[in-house]
Amino acid sequence: MKVLTLYIDKWYIIGAVCIDGVPRPITPPNGEDRFWLYFYEDRVNDAIVYGKDNKQHYHNNELQYYGNVFDLIPDTTASFIRYGRKQEMYKIFKASGILDELRDAVDENGGEVETYISFSKDISDAARLVFLKDVLEGNKFTVKESVARIGQLALELAFKKGQYAEDGFYVLLNACNENLTYSVYERTEGILLRKAEDSLVGMGTDLRGRALLESVIKSINQRQHFLDTEEDLEREYLCLNQYVDQWIDKLENAGPTRPVHINNIKFSQLPNTYDAVVLKADIDKHTRSIVDDIIREITNFVNKINIPAGKLKGVVFLGNTFTNEQFIRAIKERYALPDKNYIFFKDSELPHIVAVYSAIDCDQFSEATRVAIANGETELERRRLAQEEEARRVEAERQRAEQEEKDRAAHESENKYKEAMANIYDYEKKQDYAQMLDWADIALQHNPDDQEAKQKKAEATRLMSEKKVKEEQYKSIIQRAQKSFEAMQWQEALSQSDAALNLMPNSKEAERIHQAAREKIDSLTLIEKYLTRADMFLAQQYYKEALDELKKVQAIDNENKEAQGRIQKIEQEQEAHEQRVTDLIKQYQMSEEAKDFDTAISLCNELIDTDTVYQRKWTERVERLKAAKLDFDKEEERWQKLKRQIDSALFDEDWDKVVTYGHEALRMREDENLRKNVARAEEKLATLQAEKRYKDAVHEVKDFIVDKNWDEAKDLLTELQREYPEHRNDLKLLFKQIFDAETAFQSQTVSESRTQPVRTVSNRNSQHQEDDFFGTSGKTTTTSSGYSNTVSNAEQAYAESSSTITKEETQGDDFFETGGKATTTTSGSTHSTAIPDPQRTTSTGSSTKKSTDEVDFFDMKKPPVKGKTNRGKTARDTDNDFDF
Repeated sequence: MKVLTLYIDKWYIIGAVCIDGVPRPITPPNGEDRFWLYFYEDRVNDAIVYGKDNKQHYHNNELQYYGNVFDLIPDTTASFIRYGRKQEMYKIFKASGILDELRDAVDENGGEVETYISFSKDISDAARLVFLKDVLEGNKFTVKESVARIGQLALELAFKKGQYAEDGFYVLLNACNENLTYSVYERTEGILLRKAEDSLVGMGTDLRGRALLESVIKSINQRQHFLDTEEDLEREYLCLNQYVDQWIDKLENAGPTRPVHINNIKFSQLPNTYDAVVLKADIDKHTRSIVDDIIREITNFVNKINIPAGKLKGVVFLGNTFTNEQFIRAIKERYALPDKNYIFFKDSELPHIVAVYSAIDCDQFSEATRVAIANGETELERRRLAQEEEARRVEAERQRAEQEEKDRAAHESENKYKEAMANIYDYEKKQDYAQMLDWADIALQHNPDDQEAKQKKAEATRLMSEKKVKEEQYKSIIQRAQKSFEAMQWQEALSQSDAALNLMPNSKEAERIHQAAREKIDSLTLIEKYLTRADMFLAQQYYKEALDELKKVQAIDNENKEAQGRIQKIEQEQEAHEQRVTDLIKQYQMSEEAKDFDTAISLCNELIDTDTVYQRKWTERVERLKAAKLDFDKEEERWQKLKRQIDSALFDEDWDKVVTYGHEALRMREDENLRKNVARAEEKLATLQAEKRYKDAVHEVKDFIVDKNWDEAKDLLTELQREYPEHRNDLKLLFKQIFDAETAFQSQTVSESRTQPVRTVSNRNSQHQEDDFFGTSGKTTTTSSGYSNTVSNAEQAYAESSSTITKEETQGDDFFETGGKATTTTSGSTHSTAIPDPQRTTSTGSSTKKSTDEVDFFDMKKPPVKGKTNRGKTARDTDNDFDF
């Protein structure tokens, strides 16, 4: 036995042919998986075309596209057009061929077709009743049952297949369209009873796609503010849902924090397109929030039923959109059931679910069927009464509008009459009698018997005749004024325009000529004035001021030849004048840089006469140059004086003055030769200072020798050798003298300790007069004891304690080398030793003239100079230190 099973949603119909309880899905001729209820009214071909391709056009509110027809078929006023005539909306199923295709799938012979139907919860009872009676039964479809919910049938199928067996409570989640319907069924003794049912609008789609849609629309609406209600938002969610799969693919290919741009978003109520930017991480977070909200709603819904513990036996998921792992995981966390108790049915299994009708006792639906039919009839009656009431309201509104239109027309006619009369008086004041006559005719159209309008019409006719005469006179005068104006006869044009204005005071042309002629006459006066002033400034060589006056002329008359010629002449003279001033300034600058103040002052005086604009500047410059010349003369005088002082100091070899005067002169001006002399003088000073430090150190050595501090003297001499290697030979002599003195002192001490001879010391002064260090220079001195010495006692002691030294042995000695002869005998014999020659050869090998200090520097008869040495020690008088 063949039967037709249908699941009817508000957007589609899924059908199957059941043969002995085995369903075979029906595939529409267009190749789609179901009969999509989106229709296109093809008026050209007089055809109605169904299919999913029409979905986008319908949601974009395009004309001749229909959808959600189950909301339209109960409304007798809803219609579509075919063959140029309106057709009631329920006939669209027949006109589109859907009914024929369903019939042919079951019985090609055109007989009665037994049909089992399950309607979506979204379809009203009135729409169901119209579809069953007017659509199906009117076309030989015998409906056996139609009230069972698809969820109940799905549970029946689960029990039939053995997936469930126990009595208890079962939760069913239905997402066969955009809304999520959830219900609880209780099974007792093989009977399923629906305990409760509810739905969440818009949550029957993929939840990740829903989160993306909400984010995109919210982002745009925050900027545009064109969606105010939840209904508006849901309408746009449904409209844009067709693009969500593309957007999801784009989102999945992006990183969590990388912005994803979604472009060309078009809303159903707006012509423009918009763009939005979303983040994958934000969409994931939004999805979790939606899942949490849905789970919380379902949990609260189930908890209100007070299901006993352990009585919840399973959860059924119906639809293709339960693919979100977060949602499934959250459901499983709420209800601790074995995985086998979670059953999923796809949309493709809907025909199998509806086919369960043939395997269950349908008597259980009889009461529900009766209630559904009653509810449908009640709703249809309510709709019929509402439509009749609406028709009466519309008719009453039409009559009211018609009366209002009549009243409005009468009121408008009165207003137009008043407006016409007002315009009559207005144009009378303006002396526009033609307009006055026209408005009088209009006033008489709205009120033909009005005497005032008739009187004004006659008056307008008379005034028009008088005005015509004036216009002819005016026309003749204004033509003469125009010709005079074109001929640049400004005074004549002014007179004719005055006459024209007397005839027609409101004439714009006469006013224009009058005003332009007056301006021309005034302009000529001003031009003459400015040209005169320009000539005056030009005579005084005030070129800028003259140009300003001529530019005023051009501002009045840009084509004025006199002004153009004079401007050209001034520019040439100005260029020559500026070149002359530039040349003088360059000459002045060169003279000033060369310190040629007389020439510079002369050039400034010439600039005072030439550069008249800056006379004050050049006058001040002359005063400054005179002051600068005085300063320069004083500086030159000081410079010459310093040069003389420096030359004198150089001649006198007064290096300190050379440096002092030289630096002062260099501060005044740079001079290469002077800087070289100063540098040479500084070198000389440094040399003299070093020599002074050397001499002070030698005096200090003398002090140590006098005090018999031989070690300190030798240490100081060693240090002097390092610091003054050029005085090596002189220092050797001092080393020898220290040696001799130390040896003589030791010998004397030994001799005195042995013999203690009594002697008379000679006069100290006579002894020092001849002694170079310890005695005379070769002369015999006789003591009171009768001893005869050729050298001092210290030398005698040195001679007695030394071996015989011949000339050949001592000559060339690096330490005792002297410039004279040295002979030494055995003990008791006479010997002679050389002393440093005051006129000795310097370290450079050249003999030079010595100053007094240099000649006597090593003369031990001269006492050391008292004072502070460069080593911080005090020299003292040693005149008596060499008397023994």
